[in-house]
Amino acid sequence: MKSPLRLLPESWQGDSREARWRRSRGRRVLTGLLTGCAMLAVVGAVRPADPPTHTVTVATHDLPAGQRLTSADLRQVSWSTADRIPGLLSSSYAAGKILTAPIRAGEPVTGARVRAARSWPSVPPDKVIVGLTAGERALVQVLQPGDRVDLIDTAKGRTVATAVRVVSVPGADEGEAAGPTTRSASADAPAVLVAVSPTQAAAVGSASAATAGGVGGGIQLALRAGA
Repeated sequence: MKSPLRLLPESWQGDSREARWRRSRGRRVLTGLLTGCAMLAVVGAVRPADPPTHTVTVATHDLPAGQRLTSADLRQVSWSTADRIPGLLSSSYAAGKILTAPIRAGEPVTGARVRAARSWPSVPPDKVIVGLTAGERALVQVLQPGDRVDLIDTAKGRTVATAVRVVSVPGADEGEAAGPTTRSASADAPAVLVAVSPTQAAAVGSASAATAGGVGGGIQLALRAGA
Protein backbone atom coordinates (compact mmCIF):
# COMPACT_ATOMS: atom_id res chain seq x y z
CA MET A 1 0.00 0.00 0.00
CA LYS A 2 1.39 3.38 -0.94
CA SER A 3 2.18 5.91 1.77
CA PRO A 4 -0.34 8.80 1.91
CA LEU A 5 2.54 11.18 1.28
CA ARG A 6 3.04 9.61 -2.15
CA LEU A 7 -0.38 11.05 -3.14
CA LEU A 8 0.82 14.63 -2.50
CA PRO A 9 2.65 16.85 -4.97
CA GLU A 10 6.42 16.27 -4.98
CA SER A 11 7.08 19.63 -3.34
CA TRP A 12 4.96 18.50 -0.37
CA GLN A 13 6.83 15.18 0.12
CA GLY A 14 9.90 14.49 2.20
CA ASP A 15 11.16 15.74 5.55
CA SER A 16 12.46 19.07 4.36
CA ARG A 17 11.38 22.19 6.18
CA GLU A 18 9.54 23.53 3.12
CA ALA A 19 7.63 20.26 2.56
CA ARG A 20 6.56 20.12 6.22
CA TRP A 21 5.39 23.77 6.00
CA ARG A 22 3.36 23.06 2.88
CA ARG A 23 1.70 20.04 4.46
CA SER A 24 0.91 22.00 7.63
CA ARG A 25 -0.64 24.84 5.66
CA GLY A 26 -2.69 22.38 3.59
CA ARG A 27 -4.01 20.76 6.77
CA ARG A 28 -5.08 24.14 8.13
CA VAL A 29 -6.86 25.06 4.91
CA LEU A 30 -8.61 21.68 4.76
CA THR A 31 -9.64 21.96 8.42
CA GLY A 32 -11.11 25.42 7.76
CA LEU A 33 -13.07 24.17 4.76
CA LEU A 34 -14.48 21.20 6.68
CA THR A 35 -15.39 23.44 9.61
CA GLY A 36 -17.21 25.84 7.28
CA CYS A 37 -19.14 23.00 5.65
CA ALA A 38 -20.14 21.68 9.05
CA MET A 39 -21.40 25.12 10.14
CA LEU A 40 -23.44 25.49 6.95
CA ALA A 41 -25.00 22.08 7.53
CA VAL A 42 -25.92 23.00 11.11
CA VAL A 43 -27.43 26.35 10.07
CA GLY A 44 -29.45 24.66 7.31
CA ALA A 45 -30.74 22.10 9.79
CA VAL A 46 -31.91 24.61 12.41
CA ARG A 47 -33.15 27.36 10.04
CA PRO A 48 -36.97 27.30 9.78
CA ALA A 49 -38.42 26.34 6.44
CA ASP A 50 -39.81 29.05 4.18
CA PRO A 51 -43.50 29.71 4.92
CA PRO A 52 -45.98 28.22 2.44
CA THR A 53 -47.20 30.57 -0.28
CA HIS A 54 -49.97 30.74 -2.84
CA THR A 55 -50.53 32.75 -6.00
CA VAL A 56 -52.32 36.09 -5.64
CA THR A 57 -53.47 38.44 -8.42
CA VAL A 58 -52.34 42.04 -7.81
CA ALA A 59 -52.49 45.32 -9.71
CA THR A 60 -49.54 45.94 -12.01
CA HIS A 61 -49.82 49.72 -11.51
CA ASP A 62 -52.07 52.28 -9.84
CA LEU A 63 -55.61 52.04 -11.20
CA PRO A 64 -58.54 54.46 -10.82
CA ALA A 65 -62.12 53.59 -9.96
CA GLY A 66 -64.16 52.77 -13.05
CA GLN A 67 -61.20 51.16 -14.85
CA ARG A 68 -62.04 48.09 -16.93
CA LEU A 69 -59.33 45.59 -16.02
CA THR A 70 -57.20 44.01 -18.73
CA SER A 71 -54.46 41.40 -18.55
CA ALA A 72 -51.89 44.23 -18.70
CA ASP A 73 -53.32 45.64 -15.43
CA LEU A 74 -52.84 42.35 -13.56
CA ARG A 75 -49.96 40.13 -12.52
CA GLN A 76 -49.54 37.16 -10.23
CA VAL A 77 -47.20 37.06 -7.25
CA SER A 78 -46.41 34.59 -4.46
CA TRP A 79 -48.11 35.54 -1.20
CA SER A 80 -47.77 34.01 2.23
CA THR A 81 -50.73 31.83 3.15
CA ALA A 82 -50.48 33.23 6.68
CA ASP A 83 -51.92 36.52 5.37
CA ARG A 84 -55.56 35.66 4.82
CA ILE A 85 -57.14 37.89 2.17
CA PRO A 86 -60.85 37.24 1.59
CA GLY A 87 -62.35 37.33 -1.85
CA LEU A 88 -59.19 36.81 -3.92
CA LEU A 89 -59.77 36.61 -7.68
CA SER A 90 -57.83 34.80 -10.38
CA SER A 91 -56.40 36.96 -13.14
CA SER A 92 -58.61 35.29 -15.74
CA TYR A 93 -61.75 36.06 -13.70
CA ALA A 94 -60.72 39.64 -12.84
CA ALA A 95 -59.94 40.60 -16.45
CA GLY A 96 -62.90 42.48 -17.90
CA LYS A 97 -64.32 43.51 -14.53
CA ILE A 98 -64.82 47.16 -13.50
CA LEU A 99 -63.04 48.60 -10.46
CA THR A 100 -65.43 50.12 -7.92
CA ALA A 101 -62.60 51.84 -5.99
CA PRO A 102 -59.03 52.94 -6.73
CA ILE A 103 -56.31 50.34 -6.22
CA ARG A 104 -52.56 50.82 -5.76
CA ALA A 105 -49.82 48.91 -7.54
CA GLY A 106 -49.16 45.60 -5.78
CA GLU A 107 -52.52 45.49 -4.00
CA PRO A 108 -54.46 42.22 -4.24
CA VAL A 109 -57.52 42.30 -6.48
CA THR A 110 -60.58 41.08 -4.55
CA GLY A 111 -64.25 40.67 -5.25
CA ALA A 112 -65.06 43.66 -3.05
CA ARG A 113 -63.11 45.94 -5.42
CA VAL A 114 -64.74 44.98 -8.71
CA ARG A 115 -68.11 44.52 -10.36
CA ALA A 116 -69.21 42.87 -13.55
CA ALA A 117 -69.16 45.08 -16.62
CA ARG A 118 -72.61 46.02 -17.82
CA SER A 119 -73.43 44.64 -21.22
CA TRP A 120 -75.99 46.18 -23.56
CA PRO A 121 -75.68 44.08 -26.74
CA SER A 122 -78.47 45.98 -28.49
CA VAL A 123 -76.92 49.42 -27.85
CA PRO A 124 -74.34 50.67 -30.39
CA PRO A 125 -71.10 52.08 -28.91
CA ASP A 126 -71.92 55.60 -30.13
CA LYS A 127 -75.14 55.70 -28.08
CA VAL A 128 -75.78 56.56 -24.44
CA ILE A 129 -78.60 55.39 -22.21
CA VAL A 130 -80.93 57.87 -20.51
CA GLY A 131 -83.76 57.28 -18.05
CA LEU A 132 -87.17 58.86 -18.48
CA THR A 133 -90.11 59.06 -16.12
CA ALA A 134 -93.07 58.89 -18.43
CA GLY A 135 -96.32 60.46 -17.35
CA GLU A 136 -98.41 58.21 -19.59
CA ARG A 137 -98.82 55.18 -17.36
CA ALA A 138 -100.91 53.37 -19.93
CA LEU A 139 -98.08 53.65 -22.46
CA VAL A 140 -95.48 52.43 -20.00
CA GLN A 141 -97.70 49.42 -19.30
CA VAL A 142 -97.29 48.17 -22.87
CA LEU A 143 -93.68 49.18 -23.58
CA GLN A 144 -91.14 46.40 -24.00
CA PRO A 145 -87.38 46.37 -24.65
CA GLY A 146 -86.77 46.74 -28.37
CA ASP A 147 -89.75 49.03 -28.99
CA ARG A 148 -89.12 52.26 -30.89
CA VAL A 149 -90.33 55.58 -29.49
CA ASP A 150 -90.13 59.27 -30.37
CA LEU A 151 -89.14 61.76 -27.65
CA ILE A 152 -91.06 65.03 -27.74
CA ASP A 153 -90.11 68.18 -25.83
CA THR A 154 -93.58 69.36 -24.84
CA ALA A 155 -92.38 72.82 -23.74
CA LYS A 156 -90.94 73.62 -27.17
CA GLY A 157 -93.36 71.47 -29.14
CA ARG A 158 -90.64 69.68 -31.07
CA THR A 159 -89.32 66.16 -31.41
CA VAL A 160 -85.81 65.80 -30.00
CA ALA A 161 -85.31 62.16 -31.01
CA THR A 162 -87.07 59.79 -33.37
CA ALA A 163 -87.31 56.01 -33.39
CA VAL A 164 -84.99 55.52 -30.41
CA ARG A 165 -84.78 52.02 -29.00
CA VAL A 166 -86.26 51.14 -25.63
CA VAL A 167 -83.49 49.33 -23.73
CA SER A 168 -85.31 48.46 -20.53
CA VAL A 169 -88.50 49.14 -18.62
CA PRO A 170 -87.43 49.00 -14.94
CA GLY A 171 -89.93 47.22 -12.74
CA ALA A 172 -91.60 45.53 -15.69
CA ASP A 173 -90.90 42.02 -14.39
CA GLU A 174 -92.12 42.86 -10.90
CA GLY A 175 -95.17 44.58 -12.32
CA GLU A 176 -96.14 41.65 -14.48
CA ALA A 177 -95.80 39.32 -11.51
CA ALA A 178 -97.76 41.48 -9.07
CA GLY A 179 -100.28 43.06 -11.46
CA PRO A 180 -100.68 46.40 -13.27
CA THR A 181 -101.25 48.38 -10.09
CA THR A 182 -97.82 47.53 -8.66
CA ARG A 183 -96.01 48.34 -11.90
CA SER A 184 -97.64 51.73 -12.33
CA ALA A 185 -96.93 52.69 -8.73
CA SER A 186 -93.16 53.02 -9.19
CA ALA A 187 -93.37 56.77 -9.78
CA ASP A 188 -90.00 57.68 -8.28
CA ALA A 189 -87.85 55.46 -10.53
CA PRO A 190 -87.16 56.13 -14.23
CA ALA A 191 -89.96 54.33 -16.01
CA VAL A 192 -88.08 53.79 -19.29
CA LEU A 193 -84.44 53.50 -20.38
CA VAL A 194 -83.75 54.47 -23.99
CA ALA A 195 -80.62 54.59 -26.16
CA VAL A 196 -79.94 57.99 -27.75
CA SER A 197 -77.04 59.95 -29.20
CA PRO A 198 -75.08 62.30 -26.91
CA THR A 199 -76.71 65.31 -28.64
CA GLN A 200 -80.18 63.87 -28.08
CA ALA A 201 -79.28 63.13 -24.47
CA ALA A 202 -78.40 66.80 -23.96
CA ALA A 203 -81.78 67.85 -25.34
CA VAL A 204 -83.55 65.36 -23.09
CA GLY A 205 -81.61 66.64 -20.10
CA SER A 206 -82.52 70.24 -20.90
CA ALA A 207 -86.22 69.41 -21.10
CA SER A 208 -86.05 67.39 -17.87
CA ALA A 209 -84.27 70.26 -16.10
CA ALA A 210 -87.00 72.67 -17.18
CA THR A 211 -89.62 70.39 -15.71
CA ALA A 212 -87.71 70.06 -12.43
CA GLY A 213 -87.32 73.82 -12.25
CA GLY A 214 -91.06 74.37 -12.52
CA VAL A 215 -90.81 75.96 -15.95
CA GLY A 216 -93.15 73.38 -17.40
CA GLY A 217 -92.87 71.00 -20.30
CA GLY A 218 -91.02 67.72 -20.18
CA ILE A 219 -90.46 64.70 -22.39
CA GLN A 220 -93.42 62.82 -23.86
CA LEU A 221 -92.96 59.34 -25.32
CA ALA A 222 -94.71 58.37 -28.54
CA LEU A 223 -94.66 54.67 -29.36
CA ARG A 224 -94.10 53.79 -33.00
CA ALA A 225 -96.67 51.16 -33.88
CA GLY A 226 -95.25 48.11 -35.55
CA ALA A 227 -91.66 49.16 -34.84
